[in-house]
Amino acid sequence: MKTTFSKSLSQSAVVAALALCAGFAAAQTGGLAGAPVGAGGAGANRMMGPAGHHGGAHFAKRLEAIKSQLNLNATQEAQFGVAKTATEAAMNAGKTARVNAAANAKAELAKADPDLGALLVARESAQDAAQAQRKAATAEWAKFLSLLSVEQKAVVKSQLLDRMQRAEAMREKMGQRAKG
Repeated sequence: MKTTFSKSLSQSAVVAALALCAGFAAAQTGGLAGAPVGAGGAGANRMMGPAGHHGGAHFAKRLEAIKSQLNLNATQEAQFGVAKTATEAAMNAGKTARVNAAANAKAELAKADPDLGALLVARESAQDAAQAQRKAATAEWAKFLSLLSVEQKAVVKSQLLDRMQRAEAMREKMGQRAKG
């Protein structure tokens, strides 16, 4: 089945990106059993988050870069801080959920007759728990975005369009690699 970039998906991408590319995906649990993607031994890339996201340090750097372009007033600055804190809490909750789910999965899989269904239920529970914090963070970013002037929104719009263009180029590149 071929996936298309539908209107609703496009709108969802814009809404997610409007959160100043906050990387809410980093707060999601990853993998079948919730194990962090790329987790490994001493040679593992510790800077990468789940599904190739760069984690908190990269998030903070990108957020500060766009913040410096916006020239925020005191009210905007305060809401920016609230939204950033909520996002960091969501990212930390997601990381904790992934670590706990991975530990639980390892323990279950160590059994002679593991309950594989329980792994799926545990994964869903972890995702649900992290989702509440992601939604709270999204609500704070929506409040922040409502405070922006037309000029500030133009800066965010430019960032979003650039990010969407780079994402599309990456999808095309990966599609070509998959074809061989």
